[in-house]
Amino acid sequence: MVDEHGPASQPMNLRLLLLGAPAIENDGRVAALPFERRHQLLVYLALRRDWVARAELAALLWPDLPAAHAYTNLRKSLHRAQTQRWSAAIESEGTALRCLLPTDVATFEQALREGRQGRAAALRGAELLRGFDDAGNEAWTAWLSYERERVRIAWRGAALAALGATRDGLAHAEAAALSVRLLEADPLDEAALRAHLQVLAAGGQLAPARQAFRDYAARLKSELGLEPGREL
Repeated sequence: MVDEHGPASQPMNLRLLLLGAPAIENDGRVAALPFERRHQLLVYLALRRDWVARAELAALLWPDLPAAHAYTNLRKSLHRAQTQRWSAAIESEGTALRCLLPTDVATFEQALREGRQGRAAALRGAELLRGFDDAGNEAWTAWLSYERERVRIAWRGAALAALGATRDGLAHAEAAALSVRLLEADPLDEAALRAHLQVLAAGGQLAPARQAFRDYAARLKSELGLEPGREL
C-alpha cells in the first residue's frame, strides 16, 4: 500500500477482471480472487476509482461491529493484502483510500462514453462480481445490487444500439449472438426479441424467427398472462 499525496505508480501489467467471477490479470496470466474481505475491499475501491473514507469502508465491510472493531479489521485486511502484488495500487491519504487499477468495467464504460456501442456490448460477458454476494451484509448487498443493475442497464442499451446501428459493422453471426445474449439476460424483453427477430429476418432465417416469436409469446402468456404487442 502506498502512503503519499501524489498519484501512486501502478503495479505494471496488472488488471482487474470484475465482469464475471473476479480475477486479476498479471502479464497475461489470470488468477481468481476468492471471496474474502481483502478482495471485497480491492474490488470496491477499484469500482469507485476515488478516495473513500476508511470509516465508510469499515462500516461497509463490518456493519455489525462497533466502529473501533471494524477499524481494526480494516487494518488487518490491509496488512494481509501486503503479500499481494496488487496491494501497491491501494493508495492512502490521511483517512481515505483509493485504487486506480485498470478494470474491464472501466474499459466498458470508456467504450460507452466514446460511442463505441458494439465494443461495449462485446465486453460484458457475465454478471458483475459473480460469487461476491454477502447475504449477511445488507450494506454490501445493496451496493452490489445497485452496481449490477447499473452495468446491466448500460450493457442492454449498448447492445440494442449496436444491433440497430449499421455503423458498428457487426457481422451477421456477431449480431445474432448478441441478440441471443440479450434474450438470455431477460427472456421477456420485448425490445430484445424485436432485435433478435430483425437479425434473423435479415439473414433469411424466417423459420427460426417465427419459432422465436412463438416461444416468446408462450413465455409471456405463461408468466404474465399477456399477449405480444401488435407491432411485434
